[in-house]
Amino acid sequence: MLSIKNTIVALTLVFFLSFSIADTIENIVSSPETFIACKALDIASTSYVITHGIGYEANPIVAPLIANGNFPLILLSAGVYWLMKKIENPKANSAVNILTCAAAVNNILLIP
Repeated sequence: MLSIKNTIVALTLVFFLSFSIADTIENIVSSPETFIACKALDIASTSYVITHGIGYEANPIVAPLIANGNFPLILLSAGVYWLMKKIENPKANSAVNILTCAAAVNNILLIP
């Protein structure tokens, strides 16, 4: 049976492999869809880490948003996704994606 951590890693690999078949690394890194995938992993892994007492939300802006559930963070993330689609700035999108994916990876590494 797969652990939560292995399941998350497997789903992430499937996402990036399916994306990489038809695209370049640059397009993947700057894609708003990459933001959605990494943000979903970030929210799920943050929830897991917090509810299991493994860690805490280190971002002082996000911590109050998720104090009573993830819905406000999901709304904020939807707004970020909308801006990424609207502005279409590959460098800005890449920066947002790198930070978001790094947060998700950090959380995943905390899971035993």
